[in-house]
Amino acid sequence: MVNKIKSGKTSGSFLPGLLTLLLSLLWVLPLQAADVSATLDRNSIIQGETLTLTLETNDPKQNLNADLSELEKDFAVLERRTGTQMSIVNGRQFTTVQLMLELEPRRSGELLIPALNVGGSTTTPIKVHVDAAPELEPGELPAVFIEVDVTPEKPPHYVNAQLGMTVRVYYRQNLTEASITQPEPSPASVRLLDELSFQAEKNGVRYRVLERRYAIFPERSGELVIPPLQLSGRLVERRTDRLWQPSVRGRRIQAKSEAVRLTIQPKPATAVGDSWQPARQLELSEQLSAVDDLTVGEPVTRTVIVDAVGLEENMITEPGWPEISHARIYPDQPQGITRDDGQWVLGHKEFRYAVVSENEGELVLPEIKVQWWDTVNDRQRTSVLPSRVIQVQPSAMTPLPLQTPATAVSPVAGISRDSAGNNEPVYWRWLTFLFAFLWLITLAVALRGRERNGGGANGVRTVPGEHEQQLLKSLKQACNDTDAGKARQVLSTWLKRFGPANTSGSLLDFAANLEDESLQIGLYAMDADGFRPGSKRRWDGKQFWKQFEAWRKAWQASSADKKPAIIDLYAKENRQNL
Repeated sequence: MVNKIKSGKTSGSFLPGLLTLLLSLLWVLPLQAADVSATLDRNSIIQGETLTLTLETNDPKQNLNADLSELEKDFAVLERRTGTQMSIVNGRQFTTVQLMLELEPRRSGELLIPALNVGGSTTTPIKVHVDAAPELEPGELPAVFIEVDVTPEKPPHYVNAQLGMTVRVYYRQNLTEASITQPEPSPASVRLLDELSFQAEKNGVRYRVLERRYAIFPERSGELVIPPLQLSGRLVERRTDRLWQPSVRGRRIQAKSEAVRLTIQPKPATAVGDSWQPARQLELSEQLSAVDDLTVGEPVTRTVIVDAVGLEENMITEPGWPEISHARIYPDQPQGITRDDGQWVLGHKEFRYAVVSENEGELVLPEIKVQWWDTVNDRQRTSVLPSRVIQVQPSAMTPLPLQTPATAVSPVAGISRDSAGNNEPVYWRWLTFLFAFLWLITLAVALRGRERNGGGANGVRTVPGEHEQQLLKSLKQACNDTDAGKARQVLSTWLKRFGPANTSGSLLDFAANLEDESLQIGLYAMDADGFRPGSKRRWDGKQFWKQFEAWRKAWQASSADKKPAIIDLYAKENRQNL
């Protein structure tokens, strides 16, 4: 009886302890790390090739970040990728998490991927066999190499004269992830001209070729060094000892060119001219606006065109113009462009000049000379643009000289002689005094009317009965239509009737007195285009109207400020002066 009771107590105390132990195990089991496996896609590679190490676990909550310091002693980690795979087996769902590391061996030989500690779990070490990169046989060209050529090959090479540089990359297999450094000579500027792809044969081996052509402009004399060009990429090779080969990134390969050293000469002592223009070829040409029936005061536009081989357009200097007697020259903004033919730079620049003759007769556009240095033949050359003679007709606005034919007057009654013995009617003197008196009265009335209308302030002319707004409307319409001829005519009329008095209705006089340079250029362009119907438009009418309208408003505001204040004669403070 006693034993049973004792046994019962023992059983009753054992069950609670067992339950506590089971609950503790259930609590601890989730804290244990899940298994992590490590696998390689290949165990034997060539130095320069890459392989993939995959870390995998079935626990989606497992952290796969590991300490890779030991691994990076023999391998470079190029890329990290993660992936998740899900599968269902017998109604149960399984999840696999992967971390893929792309590795490149740092040396050849027998290497070891060490055991990695991943979230408390340790992977198994893996051996890798790395073969050395294949060595070249005597006289054999590498799978990838670079050639650099400089044109011209023989000196002299001058400062600011273009050098042609050709870079060719030869490779036998597929080259991926390739990158090559750019030429960086110092001090010099570099311009890429062209890029070609073709095939060529070297030592009986067929190569693919990538060719790039550059233009190099030395900026100082002395030694010019073009540093070696370096290429890096991956060469995808197919190994002959395997029937099937998985897709790989290829073997990393590097190539390097030889450095190029050149001696750059300064400007020769025999070079003529203030500007230094070394070129392979330079030509001068010209274009003239219509010169038929050219009259005094009308402009003729001469465009001097310079085309150079081996010079950029910003390196082409403006030709010098001799002075022209009895004529004014208005230069326009030069325009240029730089092109190339795949090997040499082609500079094109145009210089426009509006020439206005002040006298009738012959207008001689002078001969233009450009001094340049021929880099092909290493000698000084001069390009010449011949002079042009243009006939200028008298202007319709030019007043003809007064002609006073001598007439004999018979001495009759009422005719008296002056002290010089000339016959003169006696009554003519009285008529002269009468007309002079009437002219003074008319002048006084006119001046009184101008003061009332405010017409004399700041040299402003007004003509009664002329509607200024109608003229401005017509001018604006002509500007919007880019009709330079009509705009010129309307603006001349406005200047005569409403413009500043010092212009005398002349567009050129109006332009010469302007302080706004952009409006001046617009006036010259409009004046030139107005005499070239059907030619290519150079005048921007809409922009000109904006500039002219802004100037007109400012001019009118200035004129109003300079008008004398009106005095009220009946004001109390002014009565004492009456």
